[in-house]
Amino acid sequence: MPTVKIVILKHQKREDDTWNVKIRITHDRKSSYIATSHYVNLDSINKKTFELKERNNPIYDQVMIDVLKIREELSKLGHAIDLYSAKGLCELMKEKLSNKPDGVNFFDFGYSFADKMLKEGKRTGENYRIAVRKFEEFIGNKNLQFSDITSSVLMKYDEYLRSLPSKRGIGNISDSGVRLYTSKIQTIFNRAKLEYNDEDLGVIRIAHNPFIKYKIPKNPVTRKRSLTAEQIRAIKSYSVPDNMTGVMIARDVFIMSFIMVGMNSVDMYYLGIPNKGRLEYERRKTMNRRSDGAFISINVEPELLPYLERYKDSLGDRSFNFFVRYSTHKQFVHKVNAHLKKVGDELGIPDLTLYAARHSWATIARNECGISMDDVAMCLNHKSGHDVTDTYIKKDWSRIDRANRKVLDYVFG
Repeated sequence: MPTVKIVILKHQKREDDTWNVKIRITHDRKSSYIATSHYVNLDSINKKTFELKERNNPIYDQVMIDVLKIREELSKLGHAIDLYSAKGLCELMKEKLSNKPDGVNFFDFGYSFADKMLKEGKRTGENYRIAVRKFEEFIGNKNLQFSDITSSVLMKYDEYLRSLPSKRGIGNISDSGVRLYTSKIQTIFNRAKLEYNDEDLGVIRIAHNPFIKYKIPKNPVTRKRSLTAEQIRAIKSYSVPDNMTGVMIARDVFIMSFIMVGMNSVDMYYLGIPNKGRLEYERRKTMNRRSDGAFISINVEPELLPYLERYKDSLGDRSFNFFVRYSTHKQFVHKVNAHLKKVGDELGIPDLTLYAARHSWATIARNECGISMDDVAMCLNHKSGHDVTDTYIKKDWSRIDRANRKVLDYVFG
């Protein structure tokens, strides 16, 4: 058990001939000190022992109240006290003496974490904000400390989520939905421990880990969403009445994505005009996580020319006018996927989404055209896994052009 004592450090005399009264905590043969608000001169110090006089000394009485409180709090720690160093115990006791609420508020930290991500341009910050808000709905208020989040609380939250209807309105939230919410809570929990704990100094403000007992549902095996060449040709030739503009755009966007090596909706929405016959952009999903900004350059193939003309931006700011037709890229992809589902239903392709164009391009490139995995990864603008080597080798965009030409020739002939 640590020892707690009132001390005066003789060598720390101030210019006004006074000394600060301190509280010393000794633990594992090491000492650390808490400075009090009290200063005394020689009249209040025992000249033999250089300790604070006890009799008829109101300062001693006031500091002793803090000492007794510290001893009480140390006793409450029980075996957890072994996690702390002497300095860590001093930091913890300072908080106890200041009468601040114990622990760290989960919702204050969680919302702040999400906002910080959004300010850094990371769109996943919105997912974290949604996850924190959903957890707040379950708790019923914002008065929740990290120490209150136990495995039992998480298990009840799991049950609560499974009782809610799914986004599609078919059945309740599944394993993947529960994982979506609880994994965000775990990330926030771990980030808070990194920020508030300092194991080297023995400062442990969040000591437990409820995710040891509560297990987040595993990611279900993703159903492959790649299509055959026949299905892609069927989408391209799918006849749409003139009055169904939304369905026509969805059909065309799917084929455009395939022609542009699986370009996703947000990049298509913001894509600048071609530069010397090439489409050059930074992939927005990963641009902030990579030193090269996730830059990629692809050739404008002949199959794309009719679409460039059909959806031409009259101002010449971007390649396509989707930003005029739809107020945000989120609305753009939502509408495209909603209409693609109708196309898929007509053609016997269940749950058709724009992402299937990217999956299909990659699968056909590898399995039907014999393109190497490294080249497929480069075409999809994935990290190569050779970070050091990449700094020495200049990107050869013609590799993407040759691979895309093979895929387009295979599918469209």
